[in-house]
Amino acid sequence: MTDLKINTAAAEGKTQPPRLVAVTVEELVVYRYHVPADADDPEGVALDMFRDGELPNAGPSEGEQHDLSTYFVGDVEPTPPSDFDDWADTYCPLANTFRPDAPCDGLMFETFGAELDAVQAAHPGCVWTLVSGEDDALHILSGFHNVNRLGYFITEFYWPGDNVAEIPDA
Repeated sequence: MTDLKINTAAAEGKTQPPRLVAVTVEELVVYRYHVPADADDPEGVALDMFRDGELPNAGPSEGEQHDLSTYFVGDVEPTPPSDFDDWADTYCPLANTFRPDAPCDGLMFETFGAELDAVQAAHPGCVWTLVSGEDDALHILSGFHNVNRLGYFITEFYWPGDNVAEIPDA
């Protein structure tokens, strides 16, 4: 178990899947319209002209571009891998050193004993649970789960998302 803890701890320093942020850019464009001053609603008349696609009658036809730009930056929830192979390639499950003949090509850890102790000692983001879903379909969920669990995986790279990732058809 000590080797597994060391391997998992060392993995925390390795390159993680890329963290993404969403950036929304808005630029101010001004369109000028001249409307009759005695109109009941001059702003409404100008807005209707704009919505109807009429070209500005008091300035450049493409509008005036201004230097005012607004940027909104926010985190993006990562996209879970689409299948087992993509998950394995991205997060790199570690071999079960307790039992070389462990299920899933020697990658799955049991739900009891020293193997469970190793899972609980791993970085929480590196723990994944194999569960049985509806119609006995198998799924891998990020994190430590008890319901319908069949076993656990410990990966070299951690899941960076806030929500539980579900890998279908495991």
